[in-house]
Amino acid sequence: MSLPELIRWSYSKVYYHGWVKPRISKTVTTKVLGFSLTVPHSVFHPKFYFTSKFLGEFVQTIPLAGKKVLDVGCGSGILSLAAAAAGATVTSIDINPVAVTCTKENARRNNLHGRIRVLQSDLLAELEHDATRFDYILTNPPFYLREPRSMVERGFSGGTDNSFMRGLASAAPAVLSPAGTIVVVLSSDIDVKRALEPFEEGGFEVHPVATKRLWFERLLIAQLERSV
Repeated sequence: MSLPELIRWSYSKVYYHGWVKPRISKTVTTKVLGFSLTVPHSVFHPKFYFTSKFLGEFVQTIPLAGKKVLDVGCGSGILSLAAAAAGATVTSIDINPVAVTCTKENARRNNLHGRIRVLQSDLLAELEHDATRFDYILTNPPFYLREPRSMVERGFSGGTDNSFMRGLASAAPAVLSPAGTIVVVLSSDIDVKRALEPFEEGGFEVHPVATKRLWFERLLIAQLERSV
């Protein structure tokens, strides 16, 4: 590890243990992207983990009026709220029952519950018999290549064999409209090419559309579209 990398790594550890961890150990009420959120300690926090906020900002730039959107791994519901506020009809799914309840409560809190349905689902399993075809699939995925040891870790860890991304790449075509787009956010903390490999193998083209440089990492948003 080079000296700049070591400095960034040390900073990220200090930031997490000194600032983030004490604040995510309890249920908190906060504001993100103009939405009022209650976030339990076992749910991915969009204020302290920058991927959700970055992707949410991007979602707010997409013309979503009249579109159907699927939020995979909805967590606090921040992406669902951004899409619904832009005029989309949203289906939000998460394997964590606490996240499901959290998204429902935050949708009501922001008067968007009429546009958002929330389901507990392991990847897209609960949509197997759903006739809806989505114009957009949004996901802030658990991209670290390690096995989750708890429900909380499922928000970060997607399996040593990239199983979350492989599962999503396999299941997404069945629920995506022919011209539909998958929008994903990733971090330079991981091998981005490897993370997206299952989608490329499944016939999707990867189009980087936004980046954001933080002091200790670089974030990337990519749109994945079927090859013509």
